[in-house]
Amino acid sequence: MSTPDPRDLLGLATRLAHAAGAELLSRQDEVSLESAQTKSSGTDPVSAADRASEQLIVDGLLSARPGDGLLGEEGAREKSTTGLTWVIDPLDGTVNYLYGRPDWCVSIAVQDARGALVGVVHQPTTGITWSAVRGAGASRDGKYLKVHEGRKLAEALVATGFSYLAERRAEQAEYLRHLLPAVRDLRRGGSAALDLCSVADGTADAYYEHVIQPWDVAAGGLIAREAGARTIGGPGTSLPGGLLAAPPDLAETLAGVLSRTRRRVA
Repeated sequence: MSTPDPRDLLGLATRLAHAAGAELLSRQDEVSLESAQTKSSGTDPVSAADRASEQLIVDGLLSARPGDGLLGEEGAREKSTTGLTWVIDPLDGTVNYLYGRPDWCVSIAVQDARGALVGVVHQPTTGITWSAVRGAGASRDGKYLKVHEGRKLAEALVATGFSYLAERRAEQAEYLRHLLPAVRDLRRGGSAALDLCSVADGTADAYYEHVIQPWDVAAGGLIAREAGARTIGGPGTSLPGGLLAAPPDLAETLAGVLSRTRRRVA
């Protein structure tokens, strides 16, 4: 079986992310917190708009790439017969979306045996699209991206996110208590994908989150790495269930702070 051109995969992901974004914008006035259902906790909503966005993306992928695998936040699951699997977050930042805030996006990545090959993050409220192809760099609306290097921890603007589970939030608050005095400031935007893109385009210096899902970071993580960031996460790291992204020197320093804090919290 021939290997598809990553540029073709990127074009497909971009088209579907834009189409899903338009669908979400068209539905925004029809949904509310009151009409949404919940998932992991009573504060973790999922709306009909999330599901409609995922269905649009899945239908487009099945039509264009039959045989590829699927992994979607809202339940899409298909095994791959081609060696490629699409990882979909049809609406990252659902709470922001339901409140009418702008920080939400569509995230689509395609992975092979080596990990993420192509990633697209589209923010419909601004029209901005971040994208990357492994080994070919990252861009924001076609402009090449490079992370800011040489920033010390005390000068760093750090993005983070919180769990929907109350007991886990209490633990995360302990991390913040130790980290906040050590950095310039913290930001909590509500979308992991957008936070990772903010590291790539320099609107934040670093990002970390203690517990994330593959669809949260598949596209954004690739975009950050292709812009020069180092990502740290998984078993044996300071974020065994999460992810950190920052320029290499800052990533090491921040990972060290989080590791020491983890020992105190434990």
